[in-house]
Parts: sequence; C-alpha cells; structure tokens
Amino acid sequence: MAEPKKDYLSSLASEIEKKPDSFKEEKVERIVKPKRSLDPKIMIGAAAALIIAIIGVYFLFFAPKIKVENFVGKTTNDVGIWAKENGIDTKNIVMNQVYSMDYDADQIISQNKKEGSKIKKDSTLIFEVSKGADPDEKIDFPDIKSMTLDEINDWISKNKLSKVKVNTVYSDTVEKDQVISFDLKSVNENNFTRGTNLTISVSKGPQPAGEVTVDDFVKKEVSSAETWAKSKKVELEIVEVYHDTIATGLVVSQSIESGKTMKQGDTLTLTVSKGKAVKVPQLVGYTKDQLEAWAANKENAVSIVKKEVYSDAPAGSVISQSIKAGSQVDSGTVLELTISLYMPQLQTNSREYLGKDYLALNAWVDDVNYRGASITAGAWDGEECSDEYPTPGQIISYHCMANDGTDLPHGCDRPLPLNAKIGYKKSTGGCTPKPEEPKEVQIGLTPLGSEAAMKSFCDTNKLACSFNYVSTKDPEGAGKEDGQILVKKGGEPVDPNTKVKAGDALSIDVFYNPDKLNEPDKDKNDGTQNTSEGSPAAE
Repeated sequence: MAEPKKDYLSSLASEIEKKPDSFKEEKVERIVKPKRSLDPKIMIGAAAALIIAIIGVYFLFFAPKIKVENFVGKTTNDVGIWAKENGIDTKNIVMNQVYSMDYDADQIISQNKKEGSKIKKDSTLIFEVSKGADPDEKIDFPDIKSMTLDEINDWISKNKLSKVKVNTVYSDTVEKDQVISFDLKSVNENNFTRGTNLTISVSKGPQPAGEVTVDDFVKKEVSSAETWAKSKKVELEIVEVYHDTIATGLVVSQSIESGKTMKQGDTLTLTVSKGKAVKVPQLVGYTKDQLEAWAANKENAVSIVKKEVYSDAPAGSVISQSIKAGSQVDSGTVLELTISLYMPQLQTNSREYLGKDYLALNAWVDDVNYRGASITAGAWDGEECSDEYPTPGQIISYHCMANDGTDLPHGCDRPLPLNAKIGYKKSTGGCTPKPEEPKEVQIGLTPLGSEAAMKSFCDTNKLACSFNYVSTKDPEGAGKEDGQILVKKGGEPVDPNTKVKAGDALSIDVFYNPDKLNEPDKDKNDGTQNTSEGSPAAE
C-alpha cells in the first residue's frame, strides 16, 4: 500500500530529523502558562503568513518554471539544445514537417507555446518545421545562354533551386560572367523542376598571365621545348636554319636566355637546326658520267628523279634541273632532272613498217611525242588497193620529211629531227577480186517432206545431191511411209536446221510402197519426171 503524502511542513520536519544532532533544535520543556486571549490582528497576520507560505511552496515545487523561447526561424538543433538544458524529454517534442518557400529546410515555422510562456518538463511542445521548397514543383526554364552570372544567381535564389550548380572557369573565347554551357540531367527544359540537377559553366574571362622561368633548350631536342611550352602556357615559334655542326632537330639558339622570366601567353622563338645543307651546283650540261659521280658523293644527299625527253643534246646529258643552281636544300630533297634521249629513231631497216597497220606507226609517234619529239604522221600519200598488202590499213609505202616537207637525205633510217613528218600510203585492200564465198543456206522443213521440192532445193543451191529409192518393205525402209525422204550428209542423217552451201554433197533416201506404184504420184503433179537410177519408174 502506498505511503500517504505528507504536506510541505511535515516534509520539512522529516528533513530535520535526518540531520545530525548538532543541527537539531534544543528540546524545551513546555511551561504551562495561564491562557491569554489572542489579539485579532495577530490572528489575521498569522493567517496571511500561512497563505503566503502555501503559495511559496506551490511556486517552489509545483508551478511551471521553464520559460519558452521564440524558436521561429531557428533550427531543430536549437530546440534540442534548449530542451536538454532545461531537462525536457525530447519524447515530448513533436516536429511536423511541411514544404515552405519562406523558410529553409530544418527551420522552425511555428510553435504551439508562445514566447515567454512557462511550461513543465513534461509539457508537450509542437513545432512546424520546414522541409524547404517542394522539389517536385515545375519551374519555368529561362534562356540560360543569354543570362549573366548575377541573373543566374537571382534565378536560383528566387526559386530556391538547391540542385543547380554553377561552375566558373577561365575562357579565352567567352566574356566574363557569360554562360559557356549548361548540362541538364535526365530531363528536358519543359520538365524542369526544383529538384532537377543542372550544372552551368560560367566564364571567368581569360586566365591572368603568370610569369615563368625559361629553361635552357640549346642543343636539346625541340620536342622537349614543345612539352615545356605547353605546360607553361607559352607560345613557341620555330625558325629552321642550316647548321654544319648541330644535328637536325636540335635547338641552335633561343630568343630569351635561360634563367630569365617571361609572361604566360608570350612567344619564345627557337632557332632549330635543319642539319648540313646540300648545295646544288649547275648540273645542266653534265654528261651521264659526271652526273653519276656527283650523285655518288654522300654530301650531295638529295633524291634525284629523272625525266627523259628527246632533244638535240647528247644522250644522257642534263637538259634542265628543278632546283636553281647555287641553292641550299635539305638532305633528301627531291631534285628533278631532265635527261636527253637524243633524237627519236623510227627504224633499223628501211622496210620495217611496210605491211604493218598504220595504227602501229601512229602508236610509235604518240610514244615519242610523249617524251617531246613533236613528230607528226599521216596518210598524205593517199590510199590504194594492193595485192601485196591486201589487208585494209596496211602501209604500202612511207617516207620521212623535215618540218618544211622536204624529204630527209637519209630517209627514215637515221635519227629523226624534232618536228619531223612521216607520210605514208595505206592499202584499201587487194586489187584482184576474190571469188565470192558460197552462202550457207538452211535445209529447212519443206525439202524433207517432198522429193520434188528437195530436187529443186539442190538445183537452186548447186548442191551435189544423189537420190536413193528404198522400198518400205525392205529392212531399211521398215516403218517408213510412202513418199517420205531422209537427207544425209557424209552418210549421217542431218537435222532440218542444218546449213549447207554450194558444192556440198547430200544423199537423199526416198521411201516408196511397191503396192502403190500404179497410183498417181501426187508429189509429181508439177510435171517433173524422176529418171534417177534405181527409181521405181526405172524398174
């Protein structure tokens, strides 16, 4: 059973009993004195004192003592610290979260206890807490590319866009505070919300030029200077020169000495060796042997390309060169030399082109002209028939002339001068007519069905035809019909589509029925009488 509660005075007495004897009041013997009547004023004062004491006990032990602060605009962490300092159990604190455009996330929007009111430790406190702006709310997407950095920041702040990130970078092409690019993640501009990820790159303008210390590049590979210049943001200008002692690709000198400083973006000029120069002499007039001797010298390390043309210069001599005499060139430079072939030679004997097709002569002319001979040829002597050269187009005769049309004294056997002419006569064919070749004709179907028609076919086409009459009662005629014929060539039956020509020999078997000899020959009603040997009529 629970112990009955004591009043405030009783609790004080209990506390006194617990104290040591030295703190206890001395025990006083009560002396009974004669009763006196109490003064009313004393009684009223005593009653007032008692009331005050009771009120004091209430405020001391039972009245709410914790003064509530104004948390609007503060964070939930501020509430937690205050609750801990005042011994308030956080279980009695309720946080209701709502979206808000006026308060940032985790800020207190309102509270159920007014500022200055007092509460007990077990009182329930209710706060409305901001979750920030609604991330799913659609936001109008502006023309980002035309906005400045300040305009973008105002847009972000006004719309509380927590997922928009602005990066500022140096740019030599886009003005300061202007947009370089932007990147939308997962959505397009029409579906942009407050929670959409957006990255915007804004120009900081050109990067300020810093100072760099120049390295020593003399007699080093130019590639090392290129790597250095790129890393230091320095422009590099290369000037190539010939040098007798410094190898190709090594730096001969630099415009700024090593150890000195220069600004980023400025230009460092490097003079780079192209190696030892090849000096090209006057090669025009060199003979074949002289040119070979010059090219064999290792110091003359050029790549020679020869072009051979016909000219009046000795064969093998140099006529022209592509690089001017006295020039200095790189090792391996292509040097084009024009070499003389001397004059073109048409033939080695005076009858070489007789009987050849005129097109073969024209082909030779085209070949030498490709190499500068400038020779012309044509059938200036006309054309005629020739039994010696009966094929049309064959050359019957030809002669060689100077450019003015006069015949050359040595004909066509010696080298021809440039711009020479060759006149020829060509054959139109043989003069004696050739016997006409007999035409081929197709036997056809009609001759196979009529002896008389076959005889007419043989006479018309001048064929050597022999007719053999075979009885249908003989073994050879078994199965044949009266009047049927069979054409043979070389002893073998031929197809009706077989072609023959005049002079060809044909053998025709004519089948007859002995029982019908006295009947009229329907195929002979044209008046033709068969008198061939062995015919039934002859018998």
